[in-house]
Amino acid sequence: MNSFYIDTQKGRRYYAYNYQNGKINYIALKPKDITTLLKNCSESPIENIISKENYNEVIFCNGITIMIENIKVLSPQNDIYDKYFQRITSHIRDYKRTQSLKAYKQILPPHQIPKVNRKKRKSLPTKQILAGALTFTIASSLLAGLYEKEMKKKNIEELNKHISIVDHDRKKGTNEIVIEETNFIIPDNTLNLAFADRSKSDDEDEISKLEETKNYYGDIISNYATRYGLPYDLVCAQITQERPKIKNGTCENICQITYEYFVGQTMVVPIYDESGFTKEYDIFLVTKEMLDSPEGNIRVGIAYLRTCVDRFNSLITGLFSYNQGDSALAIACNYYGFDKEDYLGDENALKARDIINRYYEEIGKTHGDKDYLEHVLSYLELADRSSAVLEYYLGSEKKSIEINNTLLYNNELGR
Repeated sequence: MNSFYIDTQKGRRYYAYNYQNGKINYIALKPKDITTLLKNCSESPIENIISKENYNEVIFCNGITIMIENIKVLSPQNDIYDKYFQRITSHIRDYKRTQSLKAYKQILPPHQIPKVNRKKRKSLPTKQILAGALTFTIASSLLAGLYEKEMKKKNIEELNKHISIVDHDRKKGTNEIVIEETNFIIPDNTLNLAFADRSKSDDEDEISKLEETKNYYGDIISNYATRYGLPYDLVCAQITQERPKIKNGTCENICQITYEYFVGQTMVVPIYDESGFTKEYDIFLVTKEMLDSPEGNIRVGIAYLRTCVDRFNSLITGLFSYNQGDSALAIACNYYGFDKEDYLGDENALKARDIINRYYEEIGKTHGDKDYLEHVLSYLELADRSSAVLEYYLGSEKKSIEINNTLLYNNELGR
């Protein structure tokens, strides 16, 4: 069977189904079958999403169809299958984005559709060919404005980021489903930024700075990133941006820790494992000797990032505050009379970054790196669609945010 049904009554439940004699027969799946199903779905793009009156059918390119009647299916359930559903949700967003691009092409006159330099693309690596590369210009911004205006005018529903699904209740002992209609929205945890790609070296005979970071410090970073519930790839990218050159196998102050601020501090950092927050804490005193050693320096750096993430309920604002200082947002909000609570969370991360930059620009003070997010993310290894999903813990909740590099345009525009 390639048709499946998933519900969320006291946790997710999984069934294969077929039709016999005009009735739907459901077969409960075993854990091994569930893992195989979700793994296959998470690894396949989506061919189509059919919105019906009482449910949505998500059809994958590998021939599998999943019937979803409740958006909670896609929400974190703190079980071993969350990682697969995060990827499936990412596929749904990719599909929606593709439909948006197709609609984009339809409303623009042919001469205004951005083109990809085919001749140049032939010389690019396979990964780049698949993704396509197109630098945004002022012209493309104008086109985007035209696009938005036309979308409203034509009321193209395909561009909705909504998946309308319904709650349901199954009568015991029967296949009858009682429907109670309602609408749900998939939260858009997407960060769009334009940044160069520095994850690879321009010289084929040399390794990149990112690879060098992983070669020398990958095991240490992996240990503490996992222990403190942060994404390994992002921490590697951040440390690559922070660290000086490695000379003779050594690197001083890898995470660019301010000794005067940290030495003598007692850090209290929550500990995580694969199931989430362990309700235990790392408690340690920061010493000069600790910061002088690679492992101690990295430990303190990642621990500080963890505390910044917790302070702002955001991986991205936490990352920016690592560079700006964990009081920068409060200072900026006090200056303008804004409520800091309105700037918390990943959904407000760019707003928080912008108000901090605006404050220091207005008072005429050079402070940190205003483009720190772009500089760190430039070392993030992205997938073929120029995006990556970062997973991290916030308290006991597992969260994810999708990073999109808008400098690399989806190749749908060039087809």
